[in-house]
Amino acid sequence: MTDETTEMKPIYPRGAVVTWLSNDIDPNTPGGLCETLRRGAQICLTGAKKLDELSPGWDLPDRQILTFHALELALKAFLAKHSLTSEMLRNEPYRHNLDRLYSEAVERGLSLQPHSKELIGAINEYHYKHIIRYEFAKTRTVPMCSKLFPIVEAILLAL
Repeated sequence: MTDETTEMKPIYPRGAVVTWLSNDIDPNTPGGLCETLRRGAQICLTGAKKLDELSPGWDLPDRQILTFHALELALKAFLAKHSLTSEMLRNEPYRHNLDRLYSEAVERGLSLQPHSKELIGAINEYHYKHIIRYEFAKTRTVPMCSKLFPIVEAILLAL
């Protein structure tokens, strides 16, 4: 016999499971999709900035992965706000293509500093082809993450 006041033991050990998406957001709506992508971008950007504070001037793959992904999510949030669906954003021509996401966002009214297009273009191949995530033995020249942070922030402000 079980007492109703007895608490059930969790299946996973304490701290093994994290839920960060609020139950009041429906990612199947344009507004909900925009908000979930915005939150993801903000989480990645915050992590990249914390890593940058720990060792400024050392752009290692950890902060590059987070920064590039934050940029992708922010652009997708902007496009979701402008009626692109999750399925559209998940597939070609968008997927992980930062150049294409940026161009579409500009066509739909996003306005960023003029140098943004060049900075995004300089990282697109590394992000789109997953080079930054899987190829650690190659030397590459990409913009410093600290130069990309303001771009992500500007997109988030446009939401």
